[in-house]
Amino acid sequence: MTEKSDHAAQRAFLAQVVSELIAVRRARLLSMLVLALAMLVAGLGAAMQAQGTRVDTVLLFSAFSLIMIGIVCALGAIIAWTRINRDVLDSVASARPARARAPRSRNAGMAVAIGFAVIGLLFGWMLFSMTPILAVAVVLACAILACLGPVWANELSSADDRFAVILDSDDELANRFRTYTPIWLHDAFENEKADRGRDRP
Repeated sequence: MTEKSDHAAQRAFLAQVVSELIAVRRARLLSMLVLALAMLVAGLGAAMQAQGTRVDTVLLFSAFSLIMIGIVCALGAIIAWTRINRDVLDSVASARPARARAPRSRNAGMAVAIGFAVIGLLFGWMLFSMTPILAVAVVLACAILACLGPVWANELSSADDRFAVILDSDDELANRFRTYTPIWLHDAFENEKADRGRDRP
């Protein structure tokens, strides 16, 4: 009986690890898109602000840098898209993926979003008197960046449910998962049990 319960617990532990990996892949893709859009908005705002009676070379350089960062983030999104459909079981075969250090609840995600919004409003207020176009672009860019918190929180909080849906819709993956045992699973499971035991009063 104990062996069966341990096996079920190990399946649940492995499912949690795999579901988080899927969530991280999705969150990385969305994050790259958010970053790309934010950097492009800020860069275009700086470029528009630099065009006046006297061209501001510092703003033009800033615009160029921001736009280049946006393009790099867009390329990162393309790379993330190519990785999102990789076999998740093969990806966890040799080692347990590191846990994502990101907001895992909707409240934590909203806290990150509010933080970006406050920073955007603060910088917008500071810049508006001298560079109104750039100030508006910065506010918009920070509003876009505010999506990062909810994106990660939503993906990680709903990871287990999404993986359950994937298993229900993919019979081949479900059959492989029932007997799939990566080399690190037993030790990682025992360590997790020990950590939970120490956390209990």
